[in-house]
Amino acid sequence: MTAIEQIEQQQLGRAKNATLTFLERRLSVPKIYIDAEWAGKHVDVLAIDRDGVGDVTVVLFFVRKRTQISNVNIAHEESERNRLSQQLDQIPAQFKYLAAVDVITRDPAGLGNYVLANLDADKLLAPDGLGRTGVIQVLVPTEGDTQVTLAVKPERFRAKIAKLADDYILTHEADWEIRA
Repeated sequence: MTAIEQIEQQQLGRAKNATLTFLERRLSVPKIYIDAEWAGKHVDVLAIDRDGVGDVTVVLFFVRKRTQISNVNIAHEESERNRLSQQLDQIPAQFKYLAAVDVITRDPAGLGNYVLANLDADKLLAPDGLGRTGVIQVLVPTEGDTQVTLAVKPERFRAKIAKLADDYILTHEADWEIRA
């Protein structure tokens, strides 16, 4: 692994950790797993709410490519969003997110929200209208705190996965959970 790949992996890890905290605040007593195999598919973050008996949330990440601090490579972003949206279609969960990760080297205050550039909102919707993929933006500065911003609020998908969730929590130890 090159030094650049190692830094990118480290920053992606920071993004996953920040997303874990984001979900912890949005959910009630979740069990959260990082780099999980869920229903035979890799997910970057998996959260099962209500101590493992509630709704299932999955998150897939892509790293945004920039030529400058304010210039997103739109073609790359569209390609990654489409690829991950297709993957999400195959993953059973009540809530689904795409996470755009920005690794930046200076203060993110002036960065703005570019995650919605050329975003086709219809591609986020389930074919039957029951469910919409949420979109979050994760800013990972080389110095300072990581920031997670909700760009598109998710809507509940139809998913009958209670047994899958029950079996999963019995065989996997959570990376984060509330312990009594």
